[in-house]
Amino acid sequence: MRVLPLLPLFALLSLPVDAHALTQPSGVVIPTQPGCDSGKPTGLLATFACVCTTPGVCNIGDVCPSTTSCDDGKKSTCESTMFHVWNDNTCIPSKFSGLDPVAEASTTPETFRPTCALTFSIVTRAKALFQDTFGWYNVTGSKPDPSDLHPMFGCTDGAGKTVVLDLAKEPGYKGGDIGFFLLTPESHAGDKKCAGGDCCPSTARLAKGEGYVYYSERKYNPDAAGTSSYIHLLTYASKLSKTKFYFAWEDLFSGGDNGFTDLVTSVDGVQCSGGGVRCDTGKKGACAFGVTQCSAGAVSCTPVFAAKTETCDGVDEDCNGLVDDGAVCPTAGDICHDGKCVPPCGRGEFKCGPGTTCDKTSGLCVDPTCVDVKCGAGEICRAGKCGAPCGGVICPKGQTCISDACVDLCAGVKCGAPARCAATASASRGVLRARACRARAAPSATRRPTTASTRAARPPAPAGPTARPASASTPARARRAPRGRRARRASASSPERSPTPESPSTARRATPPRGVTPARMRAATS
Repeated sequence: MRVLPLLPLFALLSLPVDAHALTQPSGVVIPTQPGCDSGKPTGLLATFACVCTTPGVCNIGDVCPSTTSCDDGKKSTCESTMFHVWNDNTCIPSKFSGLDPVAEASTTPETFRPTCALTFSIVTRAKALFQDTFGWYNVTGSKPDPSDLHPMFGCTDGAGKTVVLDLAKEPGYKGGDIGFFLLTPESHAGDKKCAGGDCCPSTARLAKGEGYVYYSERKYNPDAAGTSSYIHLLTYASKLSKTKFYFAWEDLFSGGDNGFTDLVTSVDGVQCSGGGVRCDTGKKGACAFGVTQCSAGAVSCTPVFAAKTETCDGVDEDCNGLVDDGAVCPTAGDICHDGKCVPPCGRGEFKCGPGTTCDKTSGLCVDPTCVDVKCGAGEICRAGKCGAPCGGVICPKGQTCISDACVDLCAGVKCGAPARCAATASASRGVLRARACRARAAPSATRRPTTASTRAARPPAPAGPTARPASASTPARARRAPRGRRARRASASSPERSPTPESPSTARRATPPRGVTPARMRAATS
């Protein structure tokens, strides 16, 4: 609830309203348009224009001194920016950019999943009469009990107050999702005043029937009435942080001024329920890797990697389904093969191995039956016929078949103890780079069991200082076919790998010449 001075007729501007804007049961679009107080704009848009990376700075432009010299309002990196045009209202800018309080307002998500320690901050209390209390509760599938309301900010905490909460250390945290609540001291007499004249609420007063509590799970609110329920909370996903949300509250029972600035808080370190999970974007190549994120209350799969120009590294970086297509090698005359720039066969002392011959068109050592055979995009030639790469190929443990070659994705990656290299790949999607050093989890007697609601698969991490960009080139010893017991297991499941008198096993154990993969050598001798 906000108390504003009397305003002139021009103080409220009709900014564009999104067709899908939220409304109260009365039909009023929420939040309401900006107002003017003491020569400065008010409302949720002005609030977000003052949430910036530079403390004490607001992205609110000055009035235009002329038709050609209007202030763009940008003074820092902020959630929103308000700026004037010529002959504009002197108090309320008619233009804005960034986070749109009307178009991006949502009543969802209603529940959230903590990912680490949570940082709570009070953004503003505006001029609310009630000194509301804000906190969290465990999501259990039923209306929270007053004993499960855990206040974060008391009635005397003002704008700028910040609290860090580590739920892993909270005895009241039951694991899983959490919700948020607003506790008010409003009298039940319907006079929109503080109960008993005391405007500071508490859970103890609530237990005695004084005040109201409103939840992020809207169905539990005291004035809930199905689809006609009064909206008390608007949620916003931050544009400055992927794990930050804003909670804008309206605190009067069954209605107030609909400004939603009675208490605006933020929390950093949470995902919406269903967010932060590894997903498949449906795109090709590196763009296939994604992570679920929340936007305007909806969960979507956002790519981790953006498409870029191809380089010779075994990765489909332009996300067109073809690995290293069009990749240019730094040395003139070299060709890109299996993620590495190599000289073409026939040059100098580089000769092809037994059972293969140089295909001068491609510069590769191939099966003699594959010379001058042109295959379609994404196919390779094997025994004179074109087919999908890695078809029927079984690689030794720890290796992955990429472009018909058995590759150790962790080759060359050094991890400090006790971390280990974790690698994944998808030959069919043209993806190779998906490896990183990850710490081994240490056993702990106090560790809380992981549940479906708290589990979040880590998205594939880009290569860091200890994880260089992946390459399909593998040392010769890592490419050899398996020997001994491992070779017998492989031969039992793949006729292609079984030694026969007509195809000596020694040919498969030999170190392949540059440009020749084990799979192609097998094809040449089968």
